[in-house]
Amino acid sequence: MLETVRSFFDPPITADAEQSTAKLAWVVRLRWVAILAQLLSIIPALEFRLLEPKMLPLFGAIIATLGVLNIGTWIGLRRGARGTVGHLIIQLGADILGLSALLILTGGAWNPMMPILLVHTVLGALLLEGRLGLTFFGLLLASFVLIQANSHIPPGLEGTLVPANILFPAQLVVVLVFWILTAWLSRTLDSFKIWFAEAKERKTRIDRLRAVGALAAGLSHEFSTPLNTAQLRLSRLARRHGLEADEDLLTATEELARCGDILRHMAGSQLHPDRLSLEIVDLDALVRQVCESVGTVYEEATIRFLSDGRGPKRVLVPTVAFSQALINLVDNAIESGGPKGEIEIVVVRNGNRAELYVQDRGSGWPEVVRRHLGEPFVTTKPEGIGLGLYYVHSLAEAIGAELTLDDREFGGAVAKLSLPIVPTAATGESKTPMTVSTPDGRAPDA
Repeated sequence: MLETVRSFFDPPITADAEQSTAKLAWVVRLRWVAILAQLLSIIPALEFRLLEPKMLPLFGAIIATLGVLNIGTWIGLRRGARGTVGHLIIQLGADILGLSALLILTGGAWNPMMPILLVHTVLGALLLEGRLGLTFFGLLLASFVLIQANSHIPPGLEGTLVPANILFPAQLVVVLVFWILTAWLSRTLDSFKIWFAEAKERKTRIDRLRAVGALAAGLSHEFSTPLNTAQLRLSRLARRHGLEADEDLLTATEELARCGDILRHMAGSQLHPDRLSLEIVDLDALVRQVCESVGTVYEEATIRFLSDGRGPKRVLVPTVAFSQALINLVDNAIESGGPKGEIEIVVVRNGNRAELYVQDRGSGWPEVVRRHLGEPFVTTKPEGIGLGLYYVHSLAEAIGAELTLDDREFGGAVAKLSLPIVPTAATGESKTPMTVSTPDGRAPDA
């Protein structure tokens, strides 16, 4: 029973326009409560002479009008009608006008129940946003002015009135404070809701990553023994029967070896989130070190490192795993542009993010690779396994970075990693920065 009552008043605490129908249903429920309270207030109002008998028919007509509006809205919702933001502001506006009329009949601004309009101040700030919210707030202020200018003072309030030059400004200030506070709380709740959804999605991705890693490790363990056994038996048969040069036997041996390589790559390409040791490092220094190391392996290729020189770019990454991811991107670039190709690795700062570009002059990214980014075993290379980009994408997902693939202007491919910069008061800017353009030809933003 208690849970049912609680759910009756449970609000959709978001300004999301897609929830207009739920908000409208909530307003209908609250209005039933308000109508009941207004009906119950008639007898005390008559008793304390806050409502004069001659005003009773008009008072009842206003309540009846709100009741008819609520019944019509309720029937529409039951028939599947979808609410809009426009419907919502009309309903709230009708509530304000009805309540203002009731207050005018019973003392207006001097009615002890005048603060009930603050409820609508809260509702408007909670359920509406942007221009509609400001429009509703303007309507609310107009209602206050209307009430103050047309109040009918009943006998029960005569002789006890606070001067208008004190009461009116005080009420307007209270309304303004309620509106600002509720609007701020609503926006804060929206921000927390978005943050919670992102955190939940990230946890789901990491859980999937952990599951895939466990699966890959299990497959590698289970298949390694029978593969090794098959290779040993084939080698023994080849020696026993003098078939070392037999084409079919060589092909079978090569394919078994390839299966073993794939399993090793599967096991080695998985990230273990529980084991990622995050460090705050300068991205420029880390990338420069990796470039120097890779340059000793690909001696024929030209690998250039470029930085915008705009001070250290401190990022939070697992150093070893990130270095491996960068090596994977360089390997892809070398395979695309050829062993003597030119590779550019660019690090720039863009606002509060550091962007790492690996650029080549090859044939660009195949559409199938771009479409299935983040999926394992997707490759167009005859000897490829399709786990290099998967590793990079998995790492990016795990550390809150973003991997995007683009074609380079005038030919070639670009892989971009965007990482959040760790804020620090000590981060300075270089006085003589080197100008570096991003792949689309624009100078990086500050």
